[in-house]
Amino acid sequence: MAYIRKRGKTWSFTVDTGIDPVTGRRRQKTTSGFKTKKEAELAAAKVESEVIDSNYVEVTKETFDKIAQEYFDVVAKNKMRESTYENRLSSYNNRIKGHLGKMKIKDIKPLHVQNFYNQLIEEQLTTSFVRTLHNLISSIFKYAHRYDYIKLNIMDKVDAPIPKAKEMNTWTLEEVNTFLEVAKDYDTYIIYYLAIYTGMRRGEILGLRWKDIDFANNKIHVTQNLVLVNNEMKIQEPKTKGSKRQIALTSAEMLELKKHRIKKTFETDLVVSTSIGTPYHPRNLLRNFNTLLDKCNVTKIRFHDLRHTHATLMLKLGENPKVVSERLGHSKVSITLDTYSHVMPDMQSASAEKFSNYLRGQNVVNENKTKATKK
Repeated sequence: MAYIRKRGKTWSFTVDTGIDPVTGRRRQKTTSGFKTKKEAELAAAKVESEVIDSNYVEVTKETFDKIAQEYFDVVAKNKMRESTYENRLSSYNNRIKGHLGKMKIKDIKPLHVQNFYNQLIEEQLTTSFVRTLHNLISSIFKYAHRYDYIKLNIMDKVDAPIPKAKEMNTWTLEEVNTFLEVAKDYDTYIIYYLAIYTGMRRGEILGLRWKDIDFANNKIHVTQNLVLVNNEMKIQEPKTKGSKRQIALTSAEMLELKKHRIKKTFETDLVVSTSIGTPYHPRNLLRNFNTLLDKCNVTKIRFHDLRHTHATLMLKLGENPKVVSERLGHSKVSITLDTYSHVMPDMQSASAEKFSNYLRGQNVVNENKTKATKK
């Protein structure tokens, strides 16, 4: 039962809210400042009702930063891959902490977060990065709500930024051949060759081992990925089940791999390595790629666009999107269809032409048969 009393000119109440599971002591909530006894009684009755219905939450006075650090220590560190954890922690410290960190989490309103997003976009950060921050803030609030630090999750009322579709630059067949012809004179040739002929990601190529290559059956087994964690190179398993896959090649591609192995000055388990056998640093690859682009009269693209070039050329050749999806390691074929929707109109036109030619050809055959029968 609530205890109501008058303090000076205002009224207050004290209500038992249960037993502290850690200390075993009785917990109480005291609130003051009510102008009348009736107001205090009504407020006390509301709290008592919440306690009875197990809906009562003792809102924390901790800052957002305190809860965020707890989230990283308790949840993120055990749930995320090491590289993802380090990236998210860095994003929090560099972008979120300075804006929301000192505020008490109970005082943060949806508008605070929405204005934060608008500010980041005004600073010309990409909407996809802002959405990454949104997902992180949402995870922290979800954690706080789950463990009763807050009564309501305000992120349910915050609109996530909608990422703009990334402009995808790909090469024509002529540009591919031009680039590879120039790249042949470099030790990194096999990297670009594999990216274009297999659609493998940069980290998958840099982490590829000779034992992952099945020369007898012309296949590559993608089983690991080289990533940067705090500027340190580490080998990790692929993020998804789909990323762990087999990629079929022809004897021509296998021959290129054999030629590369013969040329290597230092024998290591890694297909791609430095002259002393260490893993090839992704940043050094970027520098080399930009050097080659400057030497070629081709469209300036990102390294990742070599993967897009592989997929686009295969789809334009009429390859089944399901096969392309499997080669790329997409978890669903719908991802492939959405990513390369720009190719679909051309594919539809080509299919319509083939079908039309097929039907017209059949009609011609039938007409000739009819004429022959009449004779």
